[in-house]
Amino acid sequence: MKNPITLILLLAANLSFGQIMMLFEVETPNKDNMESVAENWFGAVKSITGDDNGITMHHKGWASKSVYFVQWYDDLKDMVETMKNQESKSAKVMEYIQSKPSDPELLNVFNSITDPKQSSVWEYVPELSMMNDFFKLSESERDQMQYRRFQYIDVAMNAGQDFEMHRKKANSLSKKIGVKYHIAVFRNVFGGKDSDYLTVLIDSNRLDYMKNFTDRMSIRRNSQDWGNNNNPWDLSKFSVIKTEEISKNLAFKIPDN
Repeated sequence: MKNPITLILLLAANLSFGQIMMLFEVETPNKDNMESVAENWFGAVKSITGDDNGITMHHKGWASKSVYFVQWYDDLKDMVETMKNQESKSAKVMEYIQSKPSDPELLNVFNSITDPKQSSVWEYVPELSMMNDFFKLSESERDQMQYRRFQYIDVAMNAGQDFEMHRKKANSLSKKIGVKYHIAVFRNVFGGKDSDYLTVLIDSNRLDYMKNFTDRMSIRRNSQDWGNNNNPWDLSKFSVIKTEEISKNLAFKIPDN
């Protein structure tokens, strides 16, 4: 069994938006310990491998012990090559950390309290998403978009095309009646338990999300087109199986070495 810290090594988050997303979830009662260990580890990774990677850490909910790590890759080949390269240098990374000790008990505490949950891989599907306006924002404006609403979706056997057609129709209708929001849709590659798709709706904070959601639904309900094309979830083919609120932690940075 791999050490949990090795698993986290595989999830250094490239700051660009690639086609492949690896999502790793852990639980810890001490997020300060998690942050310190990850900063030490990724600082060492940067020094040893030369990878100028950032890390995105997400907290599930507001009082949860869950933490997400995300890594972007250009494609599956890039994912495999990056993971292989970083794993091959993990011993050197550990030597580097040990040569610059901070708290000698930091890693021991981390290993004793951290509970890895699952790792899953997702393919970004641009034709099902509404992210053009998001990508037009400046980096500072995107940084203010800290709220993420994850929805995991399960589809029936051979119903993937039905779900994807539903997403395309919903996006087209939203654009027609003037509804705008940032939503990224992912198709499961492997992992993810019973989830076939993942939608990530991006907003500045939970309160803005609730207000924007109310505003969107008001526009939809007042639209004749929406009323004539009311296309609710067909629970016989696909349904939301889990919704999670996640906040992007902008304070989590890799220190310069």
